[in-house]
Amino acid sequence: MQKKLNSFINSSIIISLAFFILGLVFLTMPSLSLDIIRWIIAIGSLVIGALLIAADLGRNRAMPFFSTTLIGVVLLVIGLIFIRHERVMDIFPIVLGAIFIINAFSSSRLTMALRGTTAGRYATITTILAIICGILLIANPWEGSLSMMIFAGIMMIVYSASTFVDMIVLKKNVKSLTKELKSFFKSTDSK
Repeated sequence: MQKKLNSFINSSIIISLAFFILGLVFLTMPSLSLDIIRWIIAIGSLVIGALLIAADLGRNRAMPFFSTTLIGVVLLVIGLIFIRHERVMDIFPIVLGAIFIINAFSSSRLTMALRGTTAGRYATITTILAIICGILLIANPWEGSLSMMIFAGIMMIVYSASTFVDMIVLKKNVKSLTKELKSFFKSTDSK
């Protein structure tokens, strides 16, 4: 059990370091990161689309009412759009901004129900902030894309650092943790 636990901890440390590096890349080079993500989406869409079409054409038609050709063609078109149009990633902040605004208006009913209370004041503030953020994302999609990449980088760095510290602490205490787990499983098996 100790070997498996050590293997898990080591894998988690490696993954957290990879996330940390990726977070640094997102934070320091948001424009390049967006471009790389665009190419990954483009190539992935093209490959999956081609595979779906090939699978459908090679099928013996045992299921005549189920076809993956349409989905494959849509993915091919999406892949070509992502290759052809460099600014296609600008659509994500626009969509996210619309989601913020729609969600804010949806939750405004709750805000109105809480009117006059402390919770209602906080809900009103967060609703207004969500609407402002949505408008800013829609009005400035390129800056919104870069800001999202920078924010994602910061979040990845914080997450990976937290996981790294947790795993180092676990690694230092792996013997006692293994002992505790063995006694726990023995006690649950006897019941």
